Amino acid sequence: MLLDVKSVDKKFNGVYALKGLDFSLGEGEVHGLIGENGAGKSTFIKILGGVYKRDGGSILWNGKDLPEVIRPEESRKLGINIIFQDNVLIPAFTGMENICLGRPYPVKGGLIQWKEMEREAAAKAAELGIHLDLKRPVSMMSPAQKKCVEIVRAMMSDCKLLILDEPTASLSDKETNLLFSIVRNLKAKGTSVLYVTHRLEEIMELTDRVTVLRNGTLVSTVDTAGTSRKELVRLMSGNEAASGVEDAETGKDAESKLQGGATDKISGKGGVKQTVSSEAEKTDIQGAELLGTGAEGRIGKTALEVHGIRSKDGIVRGVDLNVKSGQITGMFGLCGSGRTEFLECIYGTRKLAGGEVAIGGKTTTRPTPSESIRQGMAFICEDRRGKAMIPSFTVEENMMLSSIDRYTKGGWFQKRAACKKAADMIKVLKIKCIGTSQPAKELSGGNQQKVVFAKALLTEPSIWLCDEPTQAVDVATRQEIHRLLKEEAKKGKAVLYVSSDLTELLEVADEVAVMACGRVRKTFENKDLKPTDVLACCYEAEREETDR
Repeated sequence: MLLDVKSVDKKFNGVYALKGLDFSLGEGEVHGLIGENGAGKSTFIKILGGVYKRDGGSILWNGKDLPEVIRPEESRKLGINIIFQDNVLIPAFTGMENICLGRPYPVKGGLIQWKEMEREAAAKAAELGIHLDLKRPVSMMSPAQKKCVEIVRAMMSDCKLLILDEPTASLSDKETNLLFSIVRNLKAKGTSVLYVTHRLEEIMELTDRVTVLRNGTLVSTVDTAGTSRKELVRLMSGNEAASGVEDAETGKDAESKLQGGATDKISGKGGVKQTVSSEAEKTDIQGAELLGTGAEGRIGKTALEVHGIRSKDGIVRGVDLNVKSGQITGMFGLCGSGRTEFLECIYGTRKLAGGEVAIGGKTTTRPTPSESIRQGMAFICEDRRGKAMIPSFTVEENMMLSSIDRYTKGGWFQKRAACKKAADMIKVLKIKCIGTSQPAKELSGGNQQKVVFAKALLTEPSIWLCDEPTQAVDVATRQEIHRLLKEEAKKGKAVLYVSSDLTELLEVADEVAVMACGRVRKTFENKDLKPTDVLACCYEAEREETDR
């Protein structure tokens, strides 16, 4: 075995994040690692990468016992490289410059041999089947291209184990397929891959074995070929939450294949069967008291009107859209279509070159975040760690960021009232944390996302802008987020929901607006809507743009 982990423990503030973990991985194996948020996946890979030291147990690497404390650079020298969900790149540097960071630069006559470095990086990229302009600044690259830069950088050394943490979270289907081909290429060359994800269809398609963690402990390691998505969900949840999951071998159709391997059965309101029936869907009495049960979903008046929106950077190029109260309007587009930028224009974090935004009949041509919040708008942005929260702040402090004025009297912050409200939100949203004073950076990704939603809920919004709100969260948390937004719509709130997961969008949305090349091309009523209809609209729009 390349890697053999025995009885590894890790504690934070006296609480076990990992307890008695056993794990093994062979040479040239693609091994999946799954579990709900807070299961211990991130803690485990950070121990392997030298970010955390283990508190107990042993790790054998190529048969040799590793010391309890290893530094990240020592881990890399052993041949262990981690590509985290959030890119660790310098935006102003080129692809080549980022690839060569941390490596000794070739020097001749006192001068750095940039051409030689460029040739080495290009040769490694070609060897991996990656075709990329390495002279281009990373800031101008797509998420998939950035991921490729990180893979090339990891493979520039003698990489024996590549750990990929939620690698497809921000990738389109086409880009995901490219990543899959790279992983298969690495496997063929004998490199082991530890693949961490919440997307079970990727686990079923790509891995040889899969390990399931729950609450910091090992549940099971199984051969992928001998299991099913339904069984994996059952192992993760520890209950019968898998009863609504279609086995990977059934329910396939031509439409889902177009989405890069999604295997859900066409049926119901949105044309796609919901993948998980989890405990999160059950009515929580305490949550109902605080969040409200809402009225029956009735579509009301237009809550948000957008006319001719254009961004100064030229990405958004004249968008008209109406979002009604009591309705979830989905927005889908291929990578680079301008979906995220459009939401930023509405909220006021991206400058406008023209157009106007009307909320409840009040029109502005220069929206700002503070004014948007005052008018009842909440924005759940895609980059939660970089833009939606402050990781070093506590859970309570993050929840209060957008509503601190509501807990201030006479210039004094009402700490007791804020702490009580934060504690209430922890119970309602089932946030796994030690308490309100725990730093947000110590929470799992899914629980951090719940903190972001709690922050938004405390502003009592009437309009929700959601950009990839379930990105990199487990199946149970995904269902909880869906339930929350559906409840908000039932109460008469308006929801604009952007997602690159078409299957998810068709399950949640009442209508789907298709965005391509910076414009909304068409809005479909989500009644018997098929994925092929939406994808055909996207590709047709891109073809028309190319022909211009």
